[in-house]
Amino acid sequence: MTSSPKNILIANIRLIGDVILTTPLIALLRQAYPEATIDILVNRGTGEFLEKDQRVRTVIYVENSRKNDGYLGQIFRSYDLAINMNSSDRGNIAVLLAGRVTRIGFRNKGNSLKNIWQRLLLTHSLVFPEDIPVVHHCGVIAKALQIPYTHLTVDVFWDSADEARVNSILNERGVNTPYFVVHPFARWIYKYWRPERFAAVSDAIVERYGLHPVWTSSPSAEEKAGLANAALLCRHQPTLIAGDLSINQMTCLLKRAKCYLGLDTAISHLAASVGIPMVALYGPTFISRWFPWYNPGSPDQVCPQQRGRLQRGNIVVVQKDRECVPCGKAGCDDSGQTASPCMLEITEDEVLAAMAVCLAGPPANTPHLNA
Repeated sequence: MTSSPKNILIANIRLIGDVILTTPLIALLRQAYPEATIDILVNRGTGEFLEKDQRVRTVIYVENSRKNDGYLGQIFRSYDLAINMNSSDRGNIAVLLAGRVTRIGFRNKGNSLKNIWQRLLLTHSLVFPEDIPVVHHCGVIAKALQIPYTHLTVDVFWDSADEARVNSILNERGVNTPYFVVHPFARWIYKYWRPERFAAVSDAIVERYGLHPVWTSSPSAEEKAGLANAALLCRHQPTLIAGDLSINQMTCLLKRAKCYLGLDTAISHLAASVGIPMVALYGPTFISRWFPWYNPGSPDQVCPQQRGRLQRGNIVVVQKDRECVPCGKAGCDDSGQTASPCMLEITEDEVLAAMAVCLAGPPANTPHLNA
């Protein structure tokens, strides 16, 4: 194990899902170096939820404008151990400037000239492993630091103020019976499913399981309008929580739910983290990397590149069984702005069958993904 650092920086200058799946490393570092302070470097809008994580001292933000590099002065030569969680030059440069003793970063495969500075200037220049669960990157870092571990756990925390906020909204909107959560949005349109199908599945869950529907969205005006319009298609009107909750509060809401239905999005990773039965619909995404992490499972759990209905514990992913799936593209035209046929072909019956499976738990004598 690396000699005990007094201060640690973890950089993950990517999207919110990447940051959520970095939280297992925070736990490993806190356990290995209990006296060290841990700071996190993230894009603005992706890591605010970490301000409620008592294991983290400071969340440092990279502003949306690339010209705003004020954070570099804040981190310069300030850490005994600095870690970049991906192969981006921006993150590796931050680690290079921040780390006094140990500097860990990833580089892409190959021996290109671009990688020379990373190999020479980082104390640990690791080849970025593409086709493994994203959470395993935390394990790769731990092994580089010779930190033993038996679990990798995704955690997002909330406090009493967050609980009070969730309670207030549920009480104000008359949700006083067991509920399920539907989050019918993702960052990109190519990950979308048809709103009328969400409505039909929501109605069927109400009728089959006696649960109250709670539908959620981000604060964006487009999603809030889309949520209201989609809800009008339901026979059993859902309670709408449209952009009213932070990520921490959303996690609290999910923890109390009986089940969850959503897409390939950060909210699905939150649902997985709190352990509720859940169904997520995936299109072209590489499921081998982005299957929601099953916290009770083995730290070496994997999800092979296969299609159809995939299950680990009480997490079920539905992905169409087409030869071109997964392609890893942002839709068939790779623009991200058009619906993917592999998403639109998912049927209501397939989703309801998946929900029945996740609510029942892992079926006996039925193969499912390594747990």
